[in-house]
Amino acid sequence: MFTVAKPMSARRRGFAHERDLARKLWAKGFAVMRAPASGSKAKRLRYPDLVAIRNRVVFAFEIKTTSNASRDIYIEKEQIEKLIEFSKRAGGEAFIAVKVVGEGEWYFIPVSELVVTPGGNYKITLREESRSRFLRIDNLVSLALGVKTLREFLEK
Repeated sequence: MFTVAKPMSARRRGFAHERDLARKLWAKGFAVMRAPASGSKAKRLRYPDLVAIRNRVVFAFEIKTTSNASRDIYIEKEQIEKLIEFSKRAGGEAFIAVKVVGEGEWYFIPVSELVVTPGGNYKITLREESRSRFLRIDNLVSLALGVKTLREFLEK
């Protein structure tokens, strides 16, 4: 007897991408914890999607995915404020982690590099010329090990 697989919901796909990033960071030596709060009663609390720690360096991530690298990603002001608040309390750095589905590559954008929209929300431009300023997983390892500072990566 054959069973037909149900299409995966957007929420389940999002969780799968979060797990993918968690596994990749774990493989690079980070202690990683997912804290997905979207759709839960914890929405009022200030949880990032993922927290990674290595060498006492804390990174907090809001995770976004897109299948269209030519389209900008918009993020609500409140999401960024929560991410910044959590990072401040943890003594860490806040990033937006973006996966372009189909490419398999993860990009990390420090919240300080986000563009503010006229409405007070935030925007990430994924076009090729913008991606050169984004960090990759190996860059996060260098930050955690103290090989380079975030400022050094951003000034390149």
